[in-house]
Amino acid sequence: MMRNIFVLMVSLALSLSSTGHAYNHFPGVFADKITVYIFMHEACIISQYYSLPLREMHEEYANDNLQFVGLFSNPSSEAYKVHMFKDKYNIPFELRTDHYHLKTEELGATVTPEVVVYNESQGEILCKGRIDDAYARVGRRKQVTTTSELKDVLEALKNNQPIPTTHTKAVGCFIGKTKLINHKDQ
Repeated sequence: MMRNIFVLMVSLALSLSSTGHAYNHFPGVFADKITVYIFMHEACIISQYYSLPLREMHEEYANDNLQFVGLFSNPSSEAYKVHMFKDKYNIPFELRTDHYHLKTEELGATVTPEVVVYNESQGEILCKGRIDDAYARVGRRKQVTTTSELKDVLEALKNNQPIPTTHTKAVGCFIGKTKLINHKDQ
């Protein structure tokens, strides 16, 4: 009986990381539910540029515990425009509108594209900011991309490693603010 309890305790201890997060027993598979939120705008050239790298990262890293969700927060992003963007750029993950800025404000996004890697199980932001350093500023794309923060974070999660970067400044098109109307005031 004591031996069974000891084996159970050792198994439990080995399934927890040093941060206390539970991992699957399969190496490299994070057990917490993670969402990569990508704030996008169909008319933003930078959002358009990142459609291919995002598709590739989705193909490589998405699984049962890690999903990608594109959010369109600008009031001008009508459902049919989002659908056309999805078709034109062959986006394989879910795209949603966030016209009332519920997720935008919760996660603190200010530009498109901006990514937030969010641990749904723990309710915490793991990383927020740019996808990589391809854009030094709006309208100025570098010839050579030297860092890929989002890919580095996804690779760290895949390999149960510490996240190398938790915050970077995103470069992109500003998210338009929506004035919320209180129906009692009308």
